[in-house]
Amino acid sequence: MNNPKPFLDQLSTGVMIFSLDGDGTWRVSECNPALDGIREGSAAELNGKQTKDFIQVDAKTNAPFCQGKPFKPLEKLPIHTALFETASQQWVRVKVKYDWLDEKTILFWVEPFSEDMALTQAHADFVSTVSHEFRTPLTSIKGFADTLLRYGANLDTEQQKRFITIIKHQADRLTRLVENLLTVSKLGAQKTQFIFRPIPLKRTVERIVQSVEGKLPEPRVFKINIPEDLPEVWADPDKLEQVLLNLIDNAAKYSYPDSEVRVKAQLHPEDNDKIKIDIEDQGVGIPEEHLPNIFNKFSRIDNPLTREVEGTGLGLYITKSLTNAMGGQIFVQSENKKGTTFTVVLPVATPERQAAARLKDEEEAL
Repeated sequence: MNNPKPFLDQLSTGVMIFSLDGDGTWRVSECNPALDGIREGSAAELNGKQTKDFIQVDAKTNAPFCQGKPFKPLEKLPIHTALFETASQQWVRVKVKYDWLDEKTILFWVEPFSEDMALTQAHADFVSTVSHEFRTPLTSIKGFADTLLRYGANLDTEQQKRFITIIKHQADRLTRLVENLLTVSKLGAQKTQFIFRPIPLKRTVERIVQSVEGKLPEPRVFKINIPEDLPEVWADPDKLEQVLLNLIDNAAKYSYPDSEVRVKAQLHPEDNDKIKIDIEDQGVGIPEEHLPNIFNKFSRIDNPLTREVEGTGLGLYITKSLTNAMGGQIFVQSENKKGTTFTVVLPVATPERQAAARLKDEEEAL
């Protein structure tokens, strides 16, 4: 192989050379100067590393080289998008292309993901995800409805009840999908209206837990630890309920049967003007590589308890957006196979906040 370095150094596109070492591992052997700009630091620090050390690819993407999946020498590798880690440990979206120099050497092209490309990709993701999410429940509804119409007279009462229950469950799933899409649309257009009020947190959580318990196919143990004298939260009641319902429902869904889901709240240890709410499960945890993207649109995680990819990937995006819009913050900590804790921080319903809200309402009424 001729030395391509002088040629690569002149390119404005970021390029790495990957070489196959003796143990069959592809590692970076060379980086060009243009990659420094994308990485926002010296790309030479990547020499000797594998893609898993600085590249993240969505599980739905066909990217065998980055995903460590098998491929043949000189095989045409697909162009795809990925997240590229910068020197400051931030993640930027890039487009990745490949060219073979020989059977043991690959040119790895990295291009910043432009706004037009991002919109095109987001649109494609949206259509693909929503089409799949609509198709699955609609197929079930149609299948069981057809069965009831054709053979209903031959089915006993229990079978009919089971089929109708499945139809209702899938119809509820469609309703949630439509509601999530409408919420995302309103958030994007900044048309979501918030009506802030003092909210007693313990009663709200108890009502949500009761609702979640009634839908679970297998039991969970819910532990609520919220002091009776905890100050009220300053939030929109409907939006707060949506945030907590998403998190508590996820905690139950990703937990092992008979395990505990704990919801606790307290005044924030570092700021008594805020309330800290923890939703903790003893479940499967979130893989470390998913944590940077957990609140992104269409971020979906495989659930080892069901072997399914859960939902539309909009729930946590909506949860974070609503939390931020109510003046709060949300954080996540997780350990594989040991559980996950989501922490929501929201303002206390202080007399000052309530007075300011009343004044604003009076001004708008004039």
